[in-house]
Amino acid sequence: MGGKTYTFGISGLLYKSNVLLYDRETESLWSQIKKEAVTGPMTGARLTPLPSTLTTWKRWKKLNPGTLVLSTDTGYARDYTVDPYESYFRSPFAYFGLKKKPPELPEKELVLGIEMEGAKKAYPFSVLRKIKAPFNDTVSGHNITIHFDRESEEAYATEKERRLNGTVSYWFVWYSFHPDTSIYREKR
Repeated sequence: MGGKTYTFGISGLLYKSNVLLYDRETESLWSQIKKEAVTGPMTGARLTPLPSTLTTWKRWKKLNPGTLVLSTDTGYARDYTVDPYESYFRSPFAYFGLKKKPPELPEKELVLGIEMEGAKKAYPFSVLRKIKAPFNDTVSGHNITIHFDRESEEAYATEKERRLNGTVSYWFVWYSFHPDTSIYREKR
């Protein structure tokens, strides 16, 4: 930003039940969902999102066979075969009390959240698992295509073949930042 490079880490703090990042240069705290600094000298500065995906290693390796993987030989005595968050992922509830319970969907339902020109829409994975993808939809007058792979549960959106910066998150996180979101419903 502004010709300077910032290096980010995980702060261990939460904002609206979502982990805050910090930059090592100013120690400002950054919201992942808002894509901006929420405290510190950088407050209000916005990040430009980069495309990302949440998928399985099997699918990633198939699509990107030349990928290199970090070594687990880190110098730390940690068992990297054990997921420290497994019990959290399996639980249907958020660990910390929610200020306001999200309506209509289970709080830890995974959703693909799309934001376009101020309009927000959530695509629940429970619905995506049932319908044929890709399929077309409209958000704020934009014709978009929703993609979902059942095996890897990878979800993303495109507009005119350009990948959009969607957010895959739990419903309670998406809703806490976007309470005015609409929810995609299965067409009958």
